[in-house]
Amino acid sequence: MLSTNQAARLLKQGEVVAIPTETVYGLAADATNQLAIQEIFSLKKRPTDNPLIIHIGSINQLDEFSKPLIEIELRIIKKFWPGPLTLVLPRKRNVPDAITAGLKTVAVRMPNHIKCLNLLQKTGPIVAPSANLSGTPSPSKVEHVLNDFGENFPILDGGDCTIGLESTVLTCRPNYPSATAQQSSFASRTFQSDMLIYRPGAISAEELSEFGSVEYYTPSQSKTDTSKTSTGSPSPGLKYRHYAPKAAVEWLSNVEQLKTLRYPVVVFLLDNTHPYTEFFADKAINDGHSLLCCEGSWERFGQLLYDTFRMADTKNYTRIFIQDIRRHNAKSSLKDALINRIEKAINGH
Repeated sequence: MLSTNQAARLLKQGEVVAIPTETVYGLAADATNQLAIQEIFSLKKRPTDNPLIIHIGSINQLDEFSKPLIEIELRIIKKFWPGPLTLVLPRKRNVPDAITAGLKTVAVRMPNHIKCLNLLQKTGPIVAPSANLSGTPSPSKVEHVLNDFGENFPILDGGDCTIGLESTVLTCRPNYPSATAQQSSFASRTFQSDMLIYRPGAISAEELSEFGSVEYYTPSQSKTDTSKTSTGSPSPGLKYRHYAPKAAVEWLSNVEQLKTLRYPVVVFLLDNTHPYTEFFADKAINDGHSLLCCEGSWERFGQLLYDTFRMADTKNYTRIFIQDIRRHNAKSSLKDALINRIEKAINGH
């Protein structure tokens, strides 16, 4: 494990280092070093048309990458930074195309993690996609990173991630031409809202609605299927397989789904007020099932989601049942993000 000074020195030398944030662990490189940026794509086996997020340690660093901010962006930054919110902004020409997937926009955020912020004060801006092999569940613990990249991989240990889900990705300029219409279907649409959420995260649409109208990006809004094109998308998490374990994932909405099981499964519950815990009281030991319950805590549910996915694969479970939180009456800023990640895992993308 590295100290903050050691991690900073390696990053300045053009090395790639795994770093902690409040969302998930990131695979970091100097945002101005094109060779180091390319090494991230190589290590992750990440498609080059999948953009990266620049992480900054102070608002002043935005000037290096973004054109002047508009009023709504300034107000949102004042409230939510540092924090789990990424803004998609008009880029300056000096931003490497490898970061933006060749688009006219750049994604930037200021993380809310003391070790990461201390590191950024020493290094300047970095790019840091999730520190996992592309397509696999994101890492919320040090052990997840080491499992993917080996025990000797350089890592700054910041403990378990407090959120465990990737940041909300937002644009306050829904109709800004991220690319020409010939390059990308994203450029050929018109949105009516003030803000567009490309990827839900811990900062919810309800919280953002204080600043204007907001909507979620959905694939059905695209005139073409971007998953079959070679152009970049304005946000990570839109185009390729993400977040999915090898095990099949299924919503659990009825205890009858469990009664005919002929092999061990993982059951992941938000709370224990359901008949599922009763059903597994004896079977969990006798049949090798794994029952995980978060005692009604949405925060714990988010922290453990990817850990549960990874545990299932490590122990060769072939199926994961997750309590159907879509039907849950309780409110949580994490609910939309959790539903998004689980449904992507269910659909295998």
